[in-house]
Amino acid sequence: MIMVENLRVEVGEFSIRDVTMRVGKGEYMIVMGPSGAGKTVLLQTILGIYPPTSGRILVDGRDVTSLPPEDREFAYVPQNYALFPHMTVFENIAFGLRMRGGRGQDLRRRVRRIAEELRVERLLDRKPPTLSSGEKQRVAIARALVTQPQAILLDEPTASLDPELRFRARRLLRKLHHQLKFTAIHVTHDIVEAVMLGDKALFLYKGQALRTGSVEEILRTPEVLKHSEDLNVLKVEAEDREITLFGMKVGDRKPGKYIVVFRPEDVIIGEGNEVEGVVVDKESRGPLELLYIQVGEDLIKGYITRGRAELYGVEVGEKVGIRLLLNRIRIYEDIGDSF
Repeated sequence: MIMVENLRVEVGEFSIRDVTMRVGKGEYMIVMGPSGAGKTVLLQTILGIYPPTSGRILVDGRDVTSLPPEDREFAYVPQNYALFPHMTVFENIAFGLRMRGGRGQDLRRRVRRIAEELRVERLLDRKPPTLSSGEKQRVAIARALVTQPQAILLDEPTASLDPELRFRARRLLRKLHHQLKFTAIHVTHDIVEAVMLGDKALFLYKGQALRTGSVEEILRTPEVLKHSEDLNVLKVEAEDREITLFGMKVGDRKPGKYIVVFRPEDVIIGEGNEVEGVVVDKESRGPLELLYIQVGEDLIKGYITRGRAELYGVEVGEKVGIRLLLNRIRIYEDIGDSF
């Protein structure tokens, strides 16, 4: 288990203030928040790159706050993967094992086993400049996992991938976590990624932890949604091959769990719409008002012009009717329970 207690970190003019986080053994923790929130600083402080000004970092009850990175038994996957271009894939994967004294047949066996797990065994004699982005990511994850670390720390590992590769990478990470049961702390600003991968999440904003809990719980809170990407991300199930949301059919899929994604501008707000919600908060976006609307257990965002808001008397606490632009909705397989 990893415990971060009342952590304060000063990096230039930026600071992280009194962050507390608990990651259980085998859990997949997401650290989310907008750009500049301090996500990478927090991750690299846990890793040992930045020294905290106060607070503690404990691993299975052992205080590692003052230890150098190499003594913390963490593995790190940075956004650019940081592979050694002059080494083969085999040598890159084996690097951490060699640093820990690994040699001979045991080293070769462990490298080949993790290479097969990540499906990069055919690449072992190649060098990183000849690899695709997706292949580089798999090699970086193999290098991290082969040492059997206390935890793997990932800093936006899918950010540089195109949308199709990004989905494959998320699926790969979830599959590996399901199979290998490693502990992970994964930094992302992508809400969809957080929902797909996370067991728990911590939301950072300007160096402060606004909320910790399940991703679904976090996304139901207005104070978090105010500082999140303007997306609505909801979990649903297909029953009788239909996906419905708030009583509206939004797609046809085989039975299973899915994630529905739509933007605030895809929510039509006004009288006469069949579905009702309650406005719990709102904020000005120039000529638009961004409304936070509670519909059952879900909290969604929707835009309305300031003129229409005045016409309909839209205020916090008032009921509003909504409908969705169905052709704008994106549906993803919920990979969390796919394995």
